[in-house]
Amino acid sequence: MTPWIRPLDFEALTQVALNMRAIDAQEIFACRRDRDATALALELMAAVRLSGCAWCAGRDRPVAVFGAVELWPGRWSALMFATEEWPGVALAVTRFVRNDVMPMLLGLGARRCEVRSMATHHDAHRWLEHLGARAEGVHPDEGCGAEPFITYAWTRSHVHLQRTETAAPAGTAAAADP
Repeated sequence: MTPWIRPLDFEALTQVALNMRAIDAQEIFACRRDRDATALALELMAAVRLSGCAWCAGRDRPVAVFGAVELWPGRWSALMFATEEWPGVALAVTRFVRNDVMPMLLGLGARRCEVRSMATHHDAHRWLEHLGARAEGVHPDEGCGAEPFITYAWTRSHVHLQRTETAAPAGTAAAADP
């Protein structure tokens, strides 16, 4: 079945939150007072409706939630979590983020988009770096259980520079996404 991507709705958000990968749950709940996936879904949906944009991806059911919330003018915070079925939609989500989400955020005036990821979530770090995010710093004792986190960020100047450097010369085909 071909992966699909659609605007986030509460039902899909709740389904993914209740079934997220163990490493995603560990990372997210390290920054919350509770481990309540339904409360997480309610709060995230409210934040997205107020000042953000988010999507879900799936095949026969929702598998991943991703997007960004504007924290203040020009400064965004990215989000993504998924179920164990993530590999089945990862390429589609990666392409959508590169081709649609990043240009949309730039069009909305984003100067910076960042995410804090638990230092042990190595798959997330590889994906963020693949998308062009840069690691900026380690934050010891960031999580409620003193877990260290790493800030990754895209900035307006970095994204424009990256797009210029990776543009295909006239008359050639651009490299396909991995």
